[in-house]
Amino acid sequence: MKNKLTLPSLPDLLPVVNFQDVFDPEDPYIEQVEIADCSISINDSRLIEFKNVRFTRVQFNPLTFDRAYFQNVEFNACELINVQLTESTLKQVSFRTCRLNGLLISDSSLMNVSFNDCMMHLSSFGYSKLNSVLFDQCKLLETDYLECTFKNAHFENCDLNGASFSQTSLKGIDISTCEFESLRVSLSDVQGAVVSQSQALGFLDLLNLTVKDSN
Repeated sequence: MKNKLTLPSLPDLLPVVNFQDVFDPEDPYIEQVEIADCSISINDSRLIEFKNVRFTRVQFNPLTFDRAYFQNVEFNACELINVQLTESTLKQVSFRTCRLNGLLISDSSLMNVSFNDCMMHLSSFGYSKLNSVLFDQCKLLETDYLECTFKNAHFENCDLNGASFSQTSLKGIDISTCEFESLRVSLSDVQGAVVSQSQALGFLDLLNLTVKDSN
């Protein structure tokens, strides 16, 4: 990456706790712990804050985080299938080998966030701001980036087939190492993107051009 991300920095050993023992809906603030090998359900997840937290092999049952705040947080081998984060903030957050199918992050701010080797089919980032975000070796089939703002965002060796970038500029975004048969993107959105030669030929359809052999 041209500009490095500031990734989470956590000690190897953190006190391992049970989520229900540390979660207080009256004071939803959790820090300096590791939560591992459990399933999480929350009736009221508004305004919850996680700082300096590691989640390991945690399954988040389908729920909505409203105006949540995550800072210096690691998710390792976790499941957040059909989880929703609305108007939330993620700073220095990493997802490694996680299942994030159907994850909805809307109207949110992501800064220094990395997704590594994650399954993310049908995930959505609608109306969010992605600043210094990396998708590395992720399955991003039919992901939706509706009206997103990208700054220093990177897609490396991802499967982007069927992804939608409606009303999202890809100017300066390098997708040349990614695979896809089709993208849902307009000509104006794709202008300035960095693509491979074979990908560029595929985008000729957007120009409604016919390539004629000189011979």
